[in-house]
Amino acid sequence: MIQVVHQNIINTSPHKTYIDTIIDSKSGCKNLKQSILYLKDKSIKFPSTKLSQKTAYILEGEISLITLNQNSNKEFTLQKGSAFLINNDIEIEIKNMSKTYSSILMTQSPQEEYQTLSKAKINWNNINIIPIVHSKNQPPIPAGKDRYFKLLIDPEFGSKYVTQFLGYIKKVKAPFHEHTYEEVIYIIKGEGLIHYNNKIEEIKEGSSIYLSPGTIHRLENKNSKVELELLGVFCPAGSPADKQESDE
Repeated sequence: MIQVVHQNIINTSPHKTYIDTIIDSKSGCKNLKQSILYLKDKSIKFPSTKLSQKTAYILEGEISLITLNQNSNKEFTLQKGSAFLINNDIEIEIKNMSKTYSSILMTQSPQEEYQTLSKAKINWNNINIIPIVHSKNQPPIPAGKDRYFKLLIDPEFGSKYVTQFLGYIKKVKAPFHEHTYEEVIYIIKGEGLIHYNNKIEEIKEGSSIYLSPGTIHRLENKNSKVELELLGVFCPAGSPADKQESDE
């Protein structure tokens, strides 16, 4: 099993628009590709795909999201904290609307168009409309002592392969646990530790984590005054509460 912790350098003053890929098959991840899109001078277009979808979360700034389907172009203005799904069979363009820059955390699944993954039963039938949710409008769901999460993009919004969620940990160690799914995590706020495979590594804002299925792990918040906030995406789709706790 392969586990990876990346201590990313957050670019707070990008000079151009570009994509920084963080986790993909080179990290041992089979079904997910995590990247950060930095928007500055130019817009960026994402063509339609045969299979793959992208979940996105705005880390900083404000963007204009434009669908480019023939005769049905729509434009949305989205702020920090918004999540959305880029479905296959839809082409979009994203522009920076901030005076400085905007950044978007994106996760693609499958990584390659030839990959065949099991699909969740979805409840979103209009591929010409972008599913959008804002974190402030999502209810907190308890996940244990001083821990909770908010669901963002999942099969209810047309996500065939993944579930995207925000997780929050107060001054507490989550119990050791493992998942049957593959997961990528990005630390949005706070600082703490990740325990896995008899290792302990520091994590902070900007850290990315890849956990292969069956990895026994736990996250710990080091600051009692600031919640550890993370964005997680896992494949196949399901509930973030599904886990097997360990006695370790």
